Amino acid sequence: MNGLPNQYPRRASLQLSLFLVALFVVWTFRATLFIAIDESIASPIARAAYSNLLKLILWVSPAAAFGYWLRGTPPARYLGLSVMPRLRNWLLCLAVIFIFLSAVALLTLTLGGKSFSSASLISIPPVLGLLQFVISPLLEELLFRGMVMKEFLTLLPISLATVLTSLLFVGVHLPYWLSHGGPTTAMLSNAIGVFVFSLLACWLYAKSASIWPPTLAHIANNLLSSLLVNV
Repeated sequence: MNGLPNQYPRRASLQLSLFLVALFVVWTFRATLFIAIDESIASPIARAAYSNLLKLILWVSPAAAFGYWLRGTPPARYLGLSVMPRLRNWLLCLAVIFIFLSAVALLTLTLGGKSFSSASLISIPPVLGLLQFVISPLLEELLFRGMVMKEFLTLLPISLATVLTSLLFVGVHLPYWLSHGGPTTAMLSNAIGVFVFSLLACWLYAKSASIWPPTLAHIANNLLSSLLVNV
């Protein structure tokens, strides 16, 4: 019995490591060799639906199965879907999200050479907007905050769990970025932006134990990005 406290973290770490390695291998093939399938779909709505379907199949379903079979937790609870923060936590999370987005907007407008424009956002069909700005962020948060951050929090201090989750969140974008544009300054800028946002999302999850605050932040961040255009 004395060995169990040490054995569980090792077993949990191995299970999580194998899951993440498999995830990144599969997603790398999807984002490079098989991205041609996405590019062959003429309809933006169908393309976005296909992309989200793959995230559901390759990201969320395995994460839910991981929680159910290896952690003995119902998927909705394991991924944080059924957990709602208390009002006090909600208010704190909303205040932090507002401050973060305000800082991003201010820096982008003053240093990034961009301005606000709603033209591109208004032109998006409602169904496409739902897929891009709501469904996709939710699916990404279910994996990276609902599962990855949750697992890291059981094994590591919160600061290290946050940094590692954020590095992985950047890493999952790299195959597509590198295969389509290479290591450019724009890619580095995107990576930094994604990393910084992930730090916020991880903090929101750690504070609330719920997927909903980071998902709301993700939706708002993506909407803000679509409103900030090059001058």
